[in-house]
Amino acid sequence: MDNAVSRKSPTRGGGSPDARRGFFNTRLLEVVLGDSQDGVLVADWRGNIRRVNQTLCALLGYGPSDLEGKNIGRFLHLWQEDADFFEEMVEEVWFSGFWQGEINPRRRDGQVFRARLRVNALLPAHGEEKVRFYVGQFTRLAAVATGGTGHPSNSGLDPLTGLANRFLFEDRLQQSLTQARRRNRSVGSMFVDLDRFKLINDSLGPSFGDHLLTVVAERLTHCLRTSDRVARIGADEFALLLTDIDDGSGAVRNIGVVARKVYEALSLPLTIDGQEIDLSAAMGVTLFPQDGEDAQEIMKNTFTALAHAKKKGRNSYQFFSAEMAETARRRFDLETRLRHAIDRGEMRLYYQPQVDLKSGKVIGAEALVRWMREGGKLVSPAEFIPVAEESGLIVPIGEWVLRTACQQIVAWRKMGLPPIRVGINLSAVQFRRQDLAAIVENLLAEFAIEPTQLDLEITESAIMEDVQRAVKILNHISRLGVKLSIDDFGTGYSSLSQLRQFPFKTLKIDRSFVRDISSNPGDAAIVSAIIAMAHSLDQTVVVEGLETPDQLAILRSLHCNEMQGFLFSAAVPAAELTAMLIEGRQLPTG
Repeated sequence: MDNAVSRKSPTRGGGSPDARRGFFNTRLLEVVLGDSQDGVLVADWRGNIRRVNQTLCALLGYGPSDLEGKNIGRFLHLWQEDADFFEEMVEEVWFSGFWQGEINPRRRDGQVFRARLRVNALLPAHGEEKVRFYVGQFTRLAAVATGGTGHPSNSGLDPLTGLANRFLFEDRLQQSLTQARRRNRSVGSMFVDLDRFKLINDSLGPSFGDHLLTVVAERLTHCLRTSDRVARIGADEFALLLTDIDDGSGAVRNIGVVARKVYEALSLPLTIDGQEIDLSAAMGVTLFPQDGEDAQEIMKNTFTALAHAKKKGRNSYQFFSAEMAETARRRFDLETRLRHAIDRGEMRLYYQPQVDLKSGKVIGAEALVRWMREGGKLVSPAEFIPVAEESGLIVPIGEWVLRTACQQIVAWRKMGLPPIRVGINLSAVQFRRQDLAAIVENLLAEFAIEPTQLDLEITESAIMEDVQRAVKILNHISRLGVKLSIDDFGTGYSSLSQLRQFPFKTLKIDRSFVRDISSNPGDAAIVSAIIAMAHSLDQTVVVEGLETPDQLAILRSLHCNEMQGFLFSAAVPAAELTAMLIEGRQLPTG
């Protein structure tokens, strides 16, 4: 800063008028006397309070004259009885010129409240050799219950387990990083996510779930040294802070030992109220300094590592890596671009013909969304559809697909082409979040198309999440005259008795059963049974992924009704399918 400060001892009122005027005419005065929501004080290098603002006075219940001229150490010792805590704070301010953390100030009337304190050293003016002033900012946090003792209880703690909450964990993490940086040591951060906790909580009740969480908290605490910390940072997520561990490769080895201890502790037999529970968890691990410079970066990267561990399956832990960061960055970039893809006109609808196996004619097509990014780069659906599902973007994309398919049906009708049905995939997210029946009904009325020209395809897993709701929605859609198909049949977990509740007119056999049907009698037997079952329910059978004449011959011998696959055509833009329809292209019937 360019303020001039007195070279005399900066006690209250000391120094020349010019020096005092130089100090109090700087931007610092605006901060101290402004309308800051935080309490602010300025102290000299001895710790004597030089100025305070009205917010701080209101927070503490003192007037300016009660604070100015007093030594800040007197108040800090009164507020924070932990001598080690106070010494570490002073040491950190002395070495680095900055400290932040949570303290428990006591008002003049004895009431204790929770606050975050930030201390910044003001840079010396030109010609000065040492820091002369410090600024302290007090931000009041949630109220703290004192239990009538005047001392805070459960400050920054999770009320169920008694562990630190996420806010306090991040604060402790930052303090640990500061100390480790000075001592050339490492710090480990580990996030633990319990598998199937929501299922357990929903099935056995919240009281059972709460008991389970307290047991997990206790077991995790016993896995650590007294200098380490455990926190609960989410409904079923815990964080472990491993402080002052060896630098370099030794840190990886030590934190790996802790991960194994956590795994062993959680895998111990657990019975609550006579109910035996099999516990498992995924763990993400980061290390300072290699995986981040500050608490926020370390936590972000630990979450990234946890996400990768969850993908690996139960009881796995994953160290953060640069490759993970790059994957996360690419995913974020993809999601950001995907959010604007519809508005920018980048989405495309391709159509894969569906052919009647008796006549060889094209009688339908499955609409498949494609993303053509700027520059003509086609993004694979395998890359962007999972991101759309996870982010919820599949909902607006799905609406765009429905509307675009209806527009295409109208366009073919105006060209005088024979009507074909268009199959449209419905995602489980759409099925959960939207009133699909109302959306479909409105589109039919808007475009005045025959309901039988729409074929809505949905997977087994999507409808089995809430069977009663699914039956109600699908029956409503079926009454509109729209066809319904169950997609990827054979890959879900539904039973025949369950499927009979739904008004499906078509069953699509997943391509995985067709791939080896020419060489694997078992696959042929399964497909034969599926076709027989579907026909008994008066359903049409469509087989996906047909690629060879041998596969075609077998499916015809099994009395399959329709096919789609590369043997006839890949998914193509609307213009190419239009050309096929005009040409009257057919599959040979020999």
